[in-house]
Amino acid sequence: MTEGQGAPSNRARRTDREMEQAAPPAAGGREVRVGIFVILGILGVLAVLFLLTDPGTFRGRYSLVTSVENAGGVRSGDPVQMRGVNIGRVRDFDLVGDRVEITLEINGQWRIPQDSRARLAGAGLLGGRTVEIMPGVASESLSPGSVIPGEATADLGDLATVIGQDVEDLFARMRMLMADTTIEAVQGTAAEARALVRSLSDVVAEQRAELAATLSSVRRSAEGVEEVATSEDLRRAVARADSTMQVLQATGERLDQVSTSLGVVVGRMERGEGTLGLLSTDEALYRNLTGASASLEALLEDIRENPSRYIRLRIF
Repeated sequence: MTEGQGAPSNRARRTDREMEQAAPPAAGGREVRVGIFVILGILGVLAVLFLLTDPGTFRGRYSLVTSVENAGGVRSGDPVQMRGVNIGRVRDFDLVGDRVEITLEINGQWRIPQDSRARLAGAGLLGGRTVEIMPGVASESLSPGSVIPGEATADLGDLATVIGQDVEDLFARMRMLMADTTIEAVQGTAAEARALVRSLSDVVAEQRAELAATLSSVRRSAEGVEEVATSEDLRRAVARADSTMQVLQATGERLDQVSTSLGVVVGRMERGEGTLGLLSTDEALYRNLTGASASLEALLEDIRENPSRYIRLRIF
C-alpha cells in the first residue's frame, strides 16, 4: 500500500519537471537593450527627415514665397485666403534687404495660377494680417517654392487715422465758417455790396443821360463836319469817332446789366436765400450748425476710445 501511494507522487514530480523543461527561457537584458536601441534609431531617422524636409510635406501642403516693403505686424499662423476661403497660413517671415520675405504654407488641394498676386491686408481691430491671394487667369499653377509678387495695403488702423485727420480738418473749417468774425464779415460784405449796387445804379443812371446827350451832339457835329469836309482823313476820323461812341453806349448797357445782377444777388441775401443769405440772417441755423459740430466731435472721440461699439469684428 505504501508502494502504491509512492508511485503517483513520482509521476507528479516528473510532470512538473517536464513542464519546466517545456517552458521557453526568459529573455535576457541584452535583448531588451537591443530593442530599445532599434526603436531610438528609427525615431532619430524620422526626426532627421522631418527637420530636413518641409514640414508641410507631411501634412499634404506646399510652400510659396512673397515679399512686401512693410509687413504691418504679420505673425506666424495668420490666414492665407483666396476669394474669401482659407487655403493656408503664414509659416515664417524674414527681413531680406529692404523688404520682408514671407513664407506661405498652402493646403495641397488648392492650386494657384502662375500670374496671381498676394496682397497683405488687415484682419481687424485686434491686429494681425491676412494674406489675400488674387488669382490670375493662367492655366498653369505655381510649383512649390515659387515666388508670388506681393503688395501691402493700409489696415483698419491706418484708415481710421486718415479718416480722423479728414474729420478734424472738416471740423476746423466748420468752426472757421461759423465763427462770429466770419458771420460779421459776411454781413459786412452784404452791406458793402448793397451800397456798391446803389452807387453803381446812380452812376449808370447819371452817365446814361449824359452819354446819350454826348452821343447826339457828336453825331450832329459829325454830320455837319461830313457835309463841309473835303478831306478823306477827316471822314475816317469822323467814322472812328462814331464807332467809339457806339462802343461807349454798349459799355453803358453792360454796366446797367451788371448793376441789375448785383441787385438780384443782394436781394437774395437780404431775403435769406442761399448759403450766405441763411448764414447772414438765420441765427438759429448758426446755432444748429455749431451744435452739430460739437456732436460730431464727441462722436469721433467716442469712436476712438470705444471702437468696439461701432465696428463688429468676425474672426474665422
